Formats: sequence, structure tokens, C-alpha cells
Amino acid sequence: MTPDDSRPRGLSRESAAFPPLGGSAYPVAQDRWERLVSTVTVPDPPEAVWAALTAPHRVARWLAVCRGPWAVAGRESMLDFEDGEFFWCRTVCADPPRTHRPGSLRLLWRWLGVGPATAVAWTVAPAATAAGGTTVTVVEEADNPPSDWRSWNGMGWPGILDQLAAHLRTGTTWRWPWRRVGPYLQIPLPVPAYRAWQELTSPAGVQHWLQRSTGTLAAGEDLTLVMGDASGTARMRVTRLVEAAQEFPSYLPYLEFELSRPSWTAALGGRMWIEPAGLTSSLLQVCHFGWENLDIPEPVTERRIITGYWTAAADRARALFLPQGPPAGPHGWSMAGAPEMPAAAQGMDTGVDPLDVQQFLGRIVGDLGTAMAGVLCALGVRLGLFAALGTGGPATATELADRTGLSERHLLEWLRGLTSAGYLEHDRGDGRFTLPPAHAAVLAFEDSPVHLAPGFELLPPLAAAVEDVATDFRTGKGLDRSLYAEQLFTAMERMSATWLDTWLTEHWIPAVPGLLPALERGGAVADIGCGGGLALVRMARRFPICHLTGYDLHEPNVRRAREAARDAAVEDRVTIEAADATTALAAGGPLRLVTMFDVLHDAAEPERLLRTVRQALEPEGVLLVLESLSADDPADNTGPQATVLYATSTLYCLPTALADGAPGHGTLGLPPSEIHRLAETAGFGRVEPVPTGSPFNALYALRP
Repeated sequence: MTPDDSRPRGLSRESAAFPPLGGSAYPVAQDRWERLVSTVTVPDPPEAVWAALTAPHRVARWLAVCRGPWAVAGRESMLDFEDGEFFWCRTVCADPPRTHRPGSLRLLWRWLGVGPATAVAWTVAPAATAAGGTTVTVVEEADNPPSDWRSWNGMGWPGILDQLAAHLRTGTTWRWPWRRVGPYLQIPLPVPAYRAWQELTSPAGVQHWLQRSTGTLAAGEDLTLVMGDASGTARMRVTRLVEAAQEFPSYLPYLEFELSRPSWTAALGGRMWIEPAGLTSSLLQVCHFGWENLDIPEPVTERRIITGYWTAAADRARALFLPQGPPAGPHGWSMAGAPEMPAAAQGMDTGVDPLDVQQFLGRIVGDLGTAMAGVLCALGVRLGLFAALGTGGPATATELADRTGLSERHLLEWLRGLTSAGYLEHDRGDGRFTLPPAHAAVLAFEDSPVHLAPGFELLPPLAAAVEDVATDFRTGKGLDRSLYAEQLFTAMERMSATWLDTWLTEHWIPAVPGLLPALERGGAVADIGCGGGLALVRMARRFPICHLTGYDLHEPNVRRAREAARDAAVEDRVTIEAADATTALAAGGPLRLVTMFDVLHDAAEPERLLRTVRQALEPEGVLLVLESLSADDPADNTGPQATVLYATSTLYCLPTALADGAPGHGTLGLPPSEIHRLAETAGFGRVEPVPTGSPFNALYALRP
């Protein structure tokens, strides 16, 4: 019997009717370098294909989440890939298929909102085959695109169409896997390529648009880049730098680099280059590759950070070449320059570059706006306005007044203020203000693991302490905690609740080898600097046969902690003492676990406290120390995250620690190297880092 004879009768015909999943889309034409055509044929009718292409909830399953009125002619929207990358879209037309007419969806879109606009036209037509079905064709056209545009987009469109085909066929919720390459930015600049490159790679230009804090673009040298958010910094190492007129055939400049961050196991590849886009304009391009080599636990989060950094960098790069016009705005605050004045008349040294002054002035105006938005947020947290918008949905000022019982006129001003800051969105059509879901996760819901709204409540009590802190600057004696408003301590407690309620017992303790089963068997636990008792209550609920003791020197904290234990019905196993833990632990029995959450940097005698804890622990006991995420070199503590922590330290942690006779490490004064030194001095044998899931905190498990 031949091999063909052994096959079931009709298998070839049946397998032909069961094509492979994916791989059926292909480029039809690239007959002009600025025009790409791709197509796929699917067995579904045109109406079903059109629904998958235009219904926002369907598009979200196979391509990207639709923000705004997707596929509505004349309206703008966003295709959000939820990893920091998106298309900003404007729908030109959206005509569904009819009996004798194909469906047509035409868009203008910009990659990341900053790239050049291209036109994308989808056609949905009955397939010209005996089996029926639908042929989907996509045409993308660009005006004077970069030379590599066809390579990037031409390879991408078949993947998008195959993804649509797979979704129609199986209902899959896969997304187009832009995971190996990206983000890829195109940044239009209104100057010729060589001039743009010279300005962008100059020391002043690098510092401005790349937010460099240290290093240069010299090959082999590291640059420290400030990410511009709470994630800290990144290291950029130039591996190859080719200046203009040095390399055949284009003679255009470019550089190749590696980008690394502390949490990555390897470096991310990158390339930056520029090319003309006309006689008086150019296109700067940046791309990354090699994500699969990083082996990081949350690549989507890191992609958001990197994409956000480059998007902001694109705006800064364009700002270098903005024409200078007359002052604008109702208050005369403007990045645009006024007519030149002599340096002496401006109160400047003669060697100061006026452009540098203007750029820094713009930075200050932005920071001042951010500070004012923070005060508005503090007001919104105090009045429950974010929760009202997050749970109740979009609202006009009138509707929000009905929900909250507050003044409509005051609410309208607040809503407009936070809309101008980008915290809220406003629909001009119905007048409603929306707290977007991503913003609500941070501002509205206390059980969210990223809830940071209580951070804004730190602002009023810290601001109220400025005069006392100014006096302390002159005396250097420190400030007693009793001088601070009680609102400060409750705000700190609410901030702590974000990670205590979400991470402590469910993630941090299980991440320490052997600690979870040890606590489930019972034992004694001590929390030093227990504050309002959140950690004690959380651990008492999770470990019902443990006995826990909290120590705090601030009497109001002790009262609140005792009330929290009573309210949680765990007061029979939780004791709160207004005592110095160093003295109290020396007289106590062996402890299975000791915790110090944001305490050690304020301790009066940190080395003595650690030695006492070391002696009080069981042989297999653990000390958990939570401190602010800090670099060993203070010069690397940059960006908004460090600013928040340094401000808190200046206004509260340092003055109160000095009043206690402490060395005054400050909020960022215990980086990993200092933690290891203190632990070794106190006699601890091991210091193990514990993942926190927080951009602000570092956690260490110390063992005897």
C-alpha cells in the first residue's frame, strides 16, 4: 500500500477547507514608496467583518482599546495598546457595507500622537470566490514618509489583518504582538536635518530634550536619563555614533545605543537617526528592539514608561526649534519670547543664553501649574469628588452637585481646573466631565493597588508647617511631632493603606522564604513605629494565632491604633504600647517577626535599635525593613518621585528626627549600601531584597 493509499478518503479536500490560523494576509502592492496595500479574505459575511472593525468592544479584543468615539465620522479617538503606545485617530468616513456597495472606513492617524499623519482606508467587500466570504483591504498612504517607512509598516499590516481574521474565526482576544520592537517614534522638526542633529546632540540640547542628568553622547559613556515620572532614571550607553558625511551611502548621522534600568536583567537596544523631510524640515526617528531579552516580570509596565519618556522627549525636541513670537495668554505667561532686551535690564548675567532662560521659565510655569493642580486634588480628595466621579460616572457640575450636596458653582470651577491639568476630560457636546478609568484607579478607589489620592492630603498640613520648618532651618534643633496637624498623620496612614492592604500579607510576607508557614503556626510579632495600627490589624486578621505588639512614640498614633484593633475585634491579640521599642524589646521574649515600615531612617539610634531587634528575634526570625527607594549616589535620586520624597523629608522627617536626637538620615538616606552596612554592624547574617510592586518603596528581609 502506498502512502497516498493509507490516507483517509477526502482528507486533502477537508484540510484545504480548514486553512491554518493566520498567515493568510499579504501585501498586494507597494507600487509607490508612499503607498502600501494589504489584503486578506475571510469566510465571514461583510456585516460581521464590519462589526469587528468598528464596534469598540470588538476592536479592543483583537487590536487595541478604543478611547473616544471610534469610527464616527468627523470625531477623534485613540487606539490604545495599553502599553504606552497608541494611534491618535481622526475618522474621515465610516460607511457600512450594503448589498451592492463595499464598506469603507477611512482614518487619519498619528503614531503616539506625535508622528506624521498618514491616511488609512479599510475596504470591506464581498469576496469574489465561489465560497463567498469577505475581502478586507487596507491602504495606507503617507506624504513624503521616511525611507524605512515601508519596511516598518509594510511588515505590520499583514499581521494586523491576520489578527482580525483570527478574531473572526475563533473569537480570540489576542492583540497584535508589538513586543519585540517598539516604541518607534517619528518626530517632525521644522529645520533641515543637519542643523537639527547638531542642536539635538549638543550638550545643552541633550540636557534639555533627553533630560540628561549626567554623562555625554560620547561612544562608550553612560548617560543618566530622568524618566520624568515616579520611576526614576535610566542608563543610556551610546555604542556607535556616526556623524554627518561619514558613512556611505546616505552620509546622514545616526547613533546606536543601549538602554538599561535597575530592574532589567539586560539592556534594550536602540537606534536614533535623522533624515530630510523636505527642503526645510527633517524627521528624527527613535526605535527600540530586544524586549524578549530583558526577562522582566512586567514588560508592559516598562514599555509604558519608555514610551511615555520618548513621547515627552519628542515634545521637548520640537520645543528647541519653536519660532519665538510675542507673549501670549491671559496673564502674559508664555514660552514665546518677548522682544530682546539687554541682559542687564533683564536682571541676568551677560553670558546667560536668553533661550535657556525662556526654557526654564516654561518649566517653572509647568511646575507651578502642577503644584496648583495638586492643591485642587487635595480639595477633591477631602470632599470625595474623585470617588463621586469614579463610582457615579461622567457628570455635569449640576449633576455632581446633586450627588454630593456641594455648591454647583464651586464644583464647576474645580472641574474646569482639573480638566485644564489633564486629570479630567470634558465632553463639549453634553457638558459632562469624566474621570477616565485609568485615572480613577489612582484617584477614586481606595482598594486599588495604585491608589495615591491620599498623597495629595499631605500637601495642606506640610504647607502649614513651612513657617515652623523655616525657623528650624535657622536653629537646626528640629521640630516636635506635636507641632504638626493631626491631618498629616492620618494622610500618611491612608497612604500606607495602599500597600498594606494590597501587598503586605498577600505578596510581601509570602515572598520571604519560610515566613508565611512560620506565621501560620503562630508566634510573637512586633511592629516598630506602628502608626495607626494598619499593619498590625492586617497581620492579626491573616494570622489568627499570632500575638502582635505595636510600639509608637506619638500618643495620638497609639490611640488610633488601639481604636483600630478594637474596631477589627483583634484587641485580644494586639497590644499597643506608647514606648521606645529599643528599651521594650530588650526586656521581651523571642520574636518570630519584627516590622519597621518607614521607621529606621527616623530612629534616634538606628544601629542600637537593629542590634536590639537582632537579639530579640528567634534563630529563624525575620526583620522586615521598608524604606524609600533610593540610589546609593544621592545625585541619582532625580525626577518627581525623588522630589516628593525629598520634600517630605525636608518638611517633616528630618526636623522630627533631629528633635528626637536622631542622626537625621532623611527619607532617602538609607539606600541599599547603607542598609547592608547597618545590618552587618548589628550582627545580621543576611539581607534579602523583597519585591514591593511600588515605585516609592524598597523592602528588605534581615535574618540573624
